[in-house]
Amino acid sequence: MFAAHGKWQINIAPPVIFVNLIGAFNREGVRAFEQQAVTEVSFFPAGSLQRVVINLAQCELATSDSMEALQSYFSEVAQRGYQEIDFIGVNALSRQLLTRLWQEQPVKVLFYLDADAYLIQHPHYRDAAPWLSASMTE
Repeated sequence: MFAAHGKWQINIAPPVIFVNLIGAFNREGVRAFEQQAVTEVSFFPAGSLQRVVINLAQCELATSDSMEALQSYFSEVAQRGYQEIDFIGVNALSRQLLTRLWQEQPVKVLFYLDADAYLIQHPHYRDAAPWLSASMTE
């Protein structure tokens, strides 16, 4: 077994989960992230969390062995009843990959160039996660 690679921050402001992913993730990193996310979400009543906002601006492409773990995680996210996933900081290659990974899931997927573009559409979440408010001051 390999050491987990990748870092993350999870902030929850019902009905939204905010996730900031940093670095390159291997399969073990994806699984460690998933375990923490499931633990943090378990404190909220079923149905109270409906959207996930994922910042990929500082995230490198995951390793090939983590793609299967990601696809499994995305399937589980869809089964939890989330209605929308917003990806921030997605380049063309990542968008193509994410679109393919989510195409089988009954979840609306939206892409934003950066956190500022997201906050233009959702200004009420400016202070929901430290990395969101930090983007406006840079």
